[in-house]
Order: sequence, then structure tokens, then C-alpha cells
Amino acid sequence: VEVSMRMEPIDKFGPNPMVQKIVDKHQSCLKELDTAPLFNCEGEQLSSKTNRIQQTSLGTKLVSSLRDALGADCCVLNAGNIRGNKVYEEDKKYFTYNDLKTEIPFDAEMVVMPLPGQVISDTVKFTREKSFLDPPVSFGGYMQISDDMTFDDATQSVTHIKGEPLDPEKIYSCGILFMVMTGVDNITPLMDWASGNSHLFPTDACSELGRPAKLLLVDYFSKAIWYQMGAFKDIDQDNKGYISPEDVAKAAEKHFKEPVAKIYVDNVMRAADVNKDGKITKDELMRVNMMNAWARRDMDLNKDGVLDKEEVETFAKKILGEDFDHTLVDTLFTKLDTEGKGHIDGRAVEQWLSKSFNLHTVRVPGQPLDRTEIKAVQDRLMQQAGSKETTDMCRLRVLFVNDVYELDNWPRFITAVNNLTEDKENTIVLLPGDFVAPSLLSSLDHARGMIDC
Repeated sequence: VEVSMRMEPIDKFGPNPMVQKIVDKHQSCLKELDTAPLFNCEGEQLSSKTNRIQQTSLGTKLVSSLRDALGADCCVLNAGNIRGNKVYEEDKKYFTYNDLKTEIPFDAEMVVMPLPGQVISDTVKFTREKSFLDPPVSFGGYMQISDDMTFDDATQSVTHIKGEPLDPEKIYSCGILFMVMTGVDNITPLMDWASGNSHLFPTDACSELGRPAKLLLVDYFSKAIWYQMGAFKDIDQDNKGYISPEDVAKAAEKHFKEPVAKIYVDNVMRAADVNKDGKITKDELMRVNMMNAWARRDMDLNKDGVLDKEEVETFAKKILGEDFDHTLVDTLFTKLDTEGKGHIDGRAVEQWLSKSFNLHTVRVPGQPLDRTEIKAVQDRLMQQAGSKETTDMCRLRVLFVNDVYELDNWPRFITAVNNLTEDKENTIVLLPGDFVAPSLLSSLDHARGMIDC
């Protein structure tokens, strides 16, 4: 039996006209997401290219933002959950909802776990070992880490967390993918820790503990923009005494230097509008700024890692004005300082953010809220279901394409299939990888575009 394989470059085939029309029709619904910004990236060279063998700039940005959204000490995320594998244009102005959904197509449920420093270091080392081979071997479990962590290539170990030398015995709150804790990518150091500390990882409660990464990030950036838009008086331009959606649209346009999509304005409003009356008051603005890690860092005037009431009041004066109501700070401070310590520390913030997170606070087109991913894994854990392997063999000429997330090349692919299968017997065409999901378009049109093509 002779076996041969070759790669056929798709760009040498012209697009099939009929399929191109179908593609153009279905992709029209993506246009609004291209004008829905998440964060400014001017001056940054963002890349997720080859993130399974190296730390990337976008990996750092997204994982650091997840850390801040979770209120954790640090955060790690398997590279297999960041799927764009692209270098963004140097003149790119902002990272959009479209970009996010392309990069993180899965639910990617995140949890915060109390992990010893040594376990974190061993885990990151384990996932990166293949990248040090010659040549490097790609691994979906390769951990992208947050910007407060330092990994030393020479010793292959994490040397710093929170910008300070790692303490092997110290317990750090670490944001991590829920599925990794259950065996995905078979990361031995983490699985060994989880098996010996099952009381800290209650699988029956994980559907309540886990939070989807996309929603976390959209929620985080929808809250972060409030601090970037400025003080209350700067946003409430006509002195109504409250901030309206129109005010947000104008302030966001000023920040991003061009008009933003309605979905963006709606999410920014929902992120702050506690009573859902369509207006943002001074106490709601103060609350949403307290949820922003950058704002909290600026509040911490003496940089001791905790916030006292005087520091919060100084910040309130800056954001709300000299005549702000001091009871707003008193109420907010009491909510966070539940143990009566007289200050707000990282643990208090983490607990408050966890309680405050709501799946319905912001919306991402196509993002399901039924927690299918985490529930499926939970069921697997509970039932201990095994998988069966097949050893069937076939002797055929096979044409296949793998992992299709966009429609752009379908017209050329159809032409290629027609040309390569013409007058060929015993030939089949396969698509063995991702297809109807996890695709950005499929999440919006329920895979109609993929099926039609």
C-alpha cells in the first residue's frame, strides 16, 4: 500500500461565483461587530501568532485583563483557547468584539483557585516544556500568563507573581480555565494538586463558580471605559445630573476618535446601570469605577496594596466633584470591607467582583448563556464516562480541510474540490475539524452560513 500526502494552496483556485454570493450575504451581519471596540490598541503590536510555543502580546493582554476581571493575583490560560493565530496591523486603532470572538471562540469558563506558588510554577513549566525542544513542538496546553508574572526561560520556572519574587509556599488566587482542572491537556502538576485538594475544587458547584472568558472580558472592558471617559461632569455634558446613552456614545466616540456601534453603548450602560433605569447616577459611576483594576491602582495613593477610606474619598472627589455625597463612599466601603478591617484588600475585591458578576450584565452576539461547556464537563466528571477508540481503516483518496471558522475561502475551496475530484474514483472530501462551531458567524446565524456554503 502506498500512502502520499500533499498540501494544495487554496489561493491558486479562483472563487466559485455562486458560493461567493452566499458568503457575501451571510457575512453582512458581522459588520457591526467591526465597529464595536473593546479597547484602544494604538501603538501596540498585537499578535496571537504561534502562541502554542511562545508568550504573545495579545495573550498577555487578554490574560492580564481576565486577571483584573476576576480580581485574582495572577491568571493563566491555555493557548488552545486563543485561536486567532494572527499578527494584527500596526496601525490598528482598537480591538473589537469581532476580534475577541475570533480569538476566543469557545466558552472558556474561568474559575479562581487558591494555588501554591510552587504548583503555579510547575504547571507553567510543564505546559512550556515542548516549546524548548529543537524544533519547538506546538502544544495547546501552553500557558499564556498575565503581565504580573515572570517566566525565566533559563531555569524554566515562574520567578515572580504580582511583580514580586515567587514564594513557593504562598497561596495565590489564580484565574484558570475550569476544564484544565478536570484533566484537559493532561497537565500533571495541576491534576496532582486537584486530586489531593478536592475540597477546594467542588465539581458540583463549578457551574456557579465558572465565568465565560468572553463575557468576563466584555464586562471588564465595558466597565473600564468609564474611568477612561473621565469625571461625571465630563460625560454629563449638559448637566442633567445623570449620564444617558447619548452621553456615553459621545464620550466613547471622543475616546476612540470615531463613532461606535450601538451594541457597545448598550453594554457600557448595562455595566454601570444597577437599577436598570437607563441613567447612570453618581453612585453608579463610583461603583463601576471601583470595579476597574486601573482605577483601584490609582486610588491606592501610597501603593501598599490596600485601600483605606481616605484614599477612596480622594478618588470620589476627583470623579464625582468636590461636592460629592460622602454617604456614597460609606455605603460602598461597607459593602467591600465585610470583615470590618478598615481597608479594602485584594481578597475583598475578588469576592465582591465574583458576587457582582452577572451573565446578563453585558451581551455578546452569539454567546450562549446556558453554560453548555461547563455543564458537559461537569456531567463527564459525575458519570466518569469513558471514550471509545476506533481502529477502522479505509483505503481511499481523501481531500480534507480542517478547522473552518470563516467563510472567506469557501468559494476557492469549492473550486479546488471540483477540480481535484473531477474524473477521480474512490475519492471523498472530509472536514474533520471544527466547522459549524466555534465560528463567530455561526454563533450569530446558528450555522446557516456554513451549511449553505
